[in-house]
Amino acid sequence: MTSSYQNHSKSGFHFSQKHFILISLITLLFLVAGTLLNMLSKRNIFNKTSIFYRHTSIENLADLTATSLELLLDQVIDHPAGKSGDSRLIIQAFDMIFSQHRLKENIQEICVLIDYGDSVYAIDTGSDLYNYFSAEALPNPAVQTRHHRAIRTYQDNIEELINYQDITGYVDDLPSYHVLIPLMYKGDFSAALYMNIALDYTGILDEIQLSYSTVSMLFTALIILGLLSMFYLSSYMINEREQALHQLFEKQQQQLKTNVELQKEQHFAQRIYHTHHKAEKIMGLIKEDLRTLPQGFQDEKLQRVMKFSSYIQRVIYDMKSYNPPITTIRNPAFHSNINEIITFLVDTIFTRMISTNNGSRFSCTLDPAFPIVHINEYVIWEILEPLIHNSIIHSNVESPLIEIMSGFDPETQQAYIRIADNGQGFSPEFLEYNESGIQKLFLEHISSYSNRENSGYGAYIAYQMCLRCGWTISAKNKSFEKGAVIEIGVNV
Repeated sequence: MTSSYQNHSKSGFHFSQKHFILISLITLLFLVAGTLLNMLSKRNIFNKTSIFYRHTSIENLADLTATSLELLLDQVIDHPAGKSGDSRLIIQAFDMIFSQHRLKENIQEICVLIDYGDSVYAIDTGSDLYNYFSAEALPNPAVQTRHHRAIRTYQDNIEELINYQDITGYVDDLPSYHVLIPLMYKGDFSAALYMNIALDYTGILDEIQLSYSTVSMLFTALIILGLLSMFYLSSYMINEREQALHQLFEKQQQQLKTNVELQKEQHFAQRIYHTHHKAEKIMGLIKEDLRTLPQGFQDEKLQRVMKFSSYIQRVIYDMKSYNPPITTIRNPAFHSNINEIITFLVDTIFTRMISTNNGSRFSCTLDPAFPIVHINEYVIWEILEPLIHNSIIHSNVESPLIEIMSGFDPETQQAYIRIADNGQGFSPEFLEYNESGIQKLFLEHISSYSNRENSGYGAYIAYQMCLRCGWTISAKNKSFEKGAVIEIGVNV
C-alpha cells in the first residue's frame, strides 16, 4: 500500500475541465434539492405554527376570557338584586373584558351571544350583560347590526355548542380565527362567548423566508467549499468527527430538556393529586348531606351543599390552571367573612370528620370586629383547611385541643388568624429560615412523615396561597407550654 501511495503521489493529480463540470453539476443538484427542501420545510413549519398558535395562544386566551366571565357571573348569582357598589364593580369588570379588542390589535371583535326566544342577541357592554343575567333585560337592538357575523356563526354552531359544550373555532379567508366558547350559568348552558382574532402571519413568513434564504446561501457556500476541499485538503474525516460530536451534544441537550419537562409534569401531577384528595373528601360530605335530606329540603343543609359545591368548583379551577389570574383570588367584588368561614370549617368539616378518629376538640375565639376581606372565600378555605388538618394529625396527643383565634387592632389596622394546638410542637429544624427567608416548614416535600408519598404539600400550598393574597404566614412553638402555633397576618 505504501508503494501504491508513493506511485500515486509521483504521478500527481490533474484537475481538469471534467472535474470542474462534475463539481458544478453536483453543486446544482444540491441547490435544487435544498430549494425543494426549503419549500417543503417552510410549508410544514407554517402549518404546524398555525395549528400551535391557534390551539395555544388563541384558544387559551378565549378560554381564560370565558372563565373570567363565568367567575363574574357567579357574583351576579350571589347578588341578584345587587348593591350599587357591587353591581358597579361587576359591570366594570365585564367592561374590562369587553375592551380587549381596544387593548390588543389582533382581537377584532368580542361579544356574548344569548338565545332568547326565537332570536339571538349580541351583548358587548358590561351593563347589558349584567342587566340580562340579573333581570333578563334584553340589550339594545341597535347593537345587533355590529355583530351580524357573530350571530350567524352562533346560529350555525348552536347544536354543536349545546351537545358537546366545548370550544368551537375555524379560520376563514381573511384570515381570522372565529372562536365560540360556551358559558355555564347556574350549571347550564346559557350563552356563548364569541371572539374574532386576526391571524397575521406576514411577519412570521418574512422572518422564515429571511432565515431560510440566509441558511440556503450559507449551505451553498459550504457545499462548494466542501467539494473543493476534497481535492485539496483531505478533511473528510475531521468533518465527520465534528458532525458526530455536534449530534451527540444536541442529543444530550434534548435529553436534558426532556428530563426537566418530566420533572415539571411530575411536580404538577403531585399537586393535582393533593388537591383532588381534598375534593374527594368534600364530595363525600355532599353525598352524606344529600342522603339525609327529606322531601321538603332543609335550608341549613342546602346551604352547606351549596358551599361544598362552590369549593369543589374552585378546586377544579385550580387543577385546570397552574397559575390562575390574580383577579380570581383578590378582587373588590369578593366580600369574605373570615369568622364565618372558620366557624363553617370547624362545625361542618372537622367536627364531623376528625372527632370520631382521635377525639379532637376545638376552641374558637373570633373577634367580631374582624373586617371583611376582598379575597375569594374558597381560596381562604384552601389556606385554613390544610393548616387546621395538620394541627390535628401532627399534634401526636390524644384528644388534641385546637385553638383558632382571629383578631383586629383598629388603631394599627392589623388583623391576624392564629391556629394553635397542645401537641408536641414543631421540630426546631422545621422553624429554621433558608437563604430566601422562608421557614423550612413551608417548603415543598417537607413533612414529618418520612415514608409517605404525596405528603409535604399542605403547608406549602397554604404558604403559596398566602403570598398571592398579600398575607404573611409564620410558625413557632408556644413559649411556656407544649404546642405549635401558626399565625397568618391578614392584609385588610
